[in-house]
Amino acid sequence: MKALFAVLIAFFFVLSTDDVDIKNTRIEGDFKVPNSIAPLDYSDDVIYQTSATKYIPVKDEFFTEHVRVLPDADEERRITLQFGTRQKDNQQSPYAKNMKQLVNAVQERGNEVYIGTNKGLYIYDKSTKKRVYHESYGINGPLASSVTALALDKKGTLWIGTPVGLSALKADGTWLSLRGADGLPVEDITALAIDNRDLIWIGTTQGSILYTPYEEGRKFYYRAGKRYLSDDHVFDIIINETSTSIYFKVGTGISRIDEIPRTLAQKAEIMEARLNKWHRREGLVAKCILNDPENPTSHTIPDNDNDGLWTAYHVVAMSLAYGATGDKAYLESASEGMHALIMLQNASGIPGLVARSVVPIGERSKKSEQWRPTPDGKWLWKSDTSSDEIDGHFFAFYAYWEHIARHDPAETELIRKQAGTVMSYIADHNYQLIDWDGERTTWGFWNPELINDNPEHYLENGLNSAQILSHLKVTWYITGDDKFKQHYDRLITEHGYLANVMLEKKVHPDANNHSDNQLGYCALYPLFQLEYDPRARDILQRTARRHYRTLDRDGSAFFYFATATIDPDFVDIKSAMLNLQQIPTDRREWRMVNSNRKDIVWSPYLDRFERKQLLNVLPVDERNWDKWNGNPYYADGGGDGREEDDGASWMLAYWMGRYHGFIGPGE
Repeated sequence: MKALFAVLIAFFFVLSTDDVDIKNTRIEGDFKVPNSIAPLDYSDDVIYQTSATKYIPVKDEFFTEHVRVLPDADEERRITLQFGTRQKDNQQSPYAKNMKQLVNAVQERGNEVYIGTNKGLYIYDKSTKKRVYHESYGINGPLASSVTALALDKKGTLWIGTPVGLSALKADGTWLSLRGADGLPVEDITALAIDNRDLIWIGTTQGSILYTPYEEGRKFYYRAGKRYLSDDHVFDIIINETSTSIYFKVGTGISRIDEIPRTLAQKAEIMEARLNKWHRREGLVAKCILNDPENPTSHTIPDNDNDGLWTAYHVVAMSLAYGATGDKAYLESASEGMHALIMLQNASGIPGLVARSVVPIGERSKKSEQWRPTPDGKWLWKSDTSSDEIDGHFFAFYAYWEHIARHDPAETELIRKQAGTVMSYIADHNYQLIDWDGERTTWGFWNPELINDNPEHYLENGLNSAQILSHLKVTWYITGDDKFKQHYDRLITEHGYLANVMLEKKVHPDANNHSDNQLGYCALYPLFQLEYDPRARDILQRTARRHYRTLDRDGSAFFYFATATIDPDFVDIKSAMLNLQQIPTDRREWRMVNSNRKDIVWSPYLDRFERKQLLNVLPVDERNWDKWNGNPYYADGGGDGREEDDGASWMLAYWMGRYHGFIGPGE
């Protein structure tokens, strides 16, 4: 009988997941959307149409990633000898005999030998055995009389490096030049090497550059900083015969960059394996501090104010991964993270009051009064939890429920209890998060009196409206308790929260808040999946378009894919794919400096922190990238490589793209 009873209970829980008929649910009551028009009637919408549905899913093909590899001692000695031999050959070339100038490079082209010196370019004719000085510089000659490097490609073009840019003498005798205005990141060229595909590696005093003169699309790949080189002053370059390793003679010795072919699916596996090895603390997901960034043998994981949010990123990623593949390893990974979030939800001992983070009680002497002991006395929990954290918890509630919990009786009961408890605590306190001391947390508010009636919270008005509606919708979807739907409907019909959501993304002259971009999409994504009232869905589509327009030069994959779940033909899916390819698999946060580049343009506007920013975003493999909340227009960022990002932000975007069919499975 007990076994039969257990089966009946399990059947009840699985069956009850269908009690909420989400697709046929409508908002009870009328509501206004002032100053709005039909979602597809914008006069200029046609220029944003991408026809993405005609080409998705995008095939996950192999792409090349540049990875710095530490050469071993024997390899470094061998390459050092090769560099020395080549330098000696240039200096002792018979074509440069008796020259008083310093010879930097020698290159044969047919019957002519070009000799680059610090005083100019010389041409030696093998048939006449005469050497002449090239008299023209600038337009019909090299950019400068100081010639630092020479290289010849298969098309017969002679490439000439100078301290002020790159010149080229084509086979037909015409000249061209490239400088910062043409896209060359650094003009002070010290070395050139060409591989068997006519790709040109350029050495400079400030890093290296890969130049692809004959390929479509992107032409320059700036490779500087310790992500790519041990030292940025490049003196010479050697490419191995298979073109998969590039060696650089730099100030500190020998650096090596390997060209690694990968698919996004392979990249996802690398990141997930590393996360589980280095980035779990009590089940929570976070960045770690490596003891040695070059050869780590140990690490520490400090607590973080956003432990819940960053863990939620990974729970959503793994829930989507399980939904896309059915692989139990993803289910187990998602479950570990979800149960860590539940630990945060229960740590305070006050049902519904979520902790920011937890640490063992032994660390109490290092913590402020913001840290409180858990009821069992074993832990400290951090109070003053923000709306960011609550946003993450409900983001995770939705994805974990949708793909995992509702199919498991025990998890069904648990997640219903947790979501209902947290949401009831907020709703019962007038949509505020009340802390242990009876006071509202600093950022834990979603009530009409603050976000509608207080002008100080103009910037939070749309975002916080989206958050509370999303949290209520998710909770009603999970629990089936109509009180949450009643709260949801009331905020829309009596307080205009859906109209607020349509203006969720504030635009210029308001400073772009990149942290709010991620928080907005964490809230909007569940709404896009759960709101089927035609009136509300039209507003959400307009919301998605408005927000996307402010980000459509960034290429940020998470925002793009979340938008595409409601409006795929308004999103550049291929740019999102490129963004995922370019984000380095190496998640160590190396210092990346671009403010010295000659190809950048500064924005006339400072960001919201009054920091300088670029007019155009740089490719993400040339700058520091941590999570989706960072400003992608900063020129410089990163550190000494000891901090390693957990990679969950990348996995969130990748698995969202995979699950929703925007990205195909890897080859």
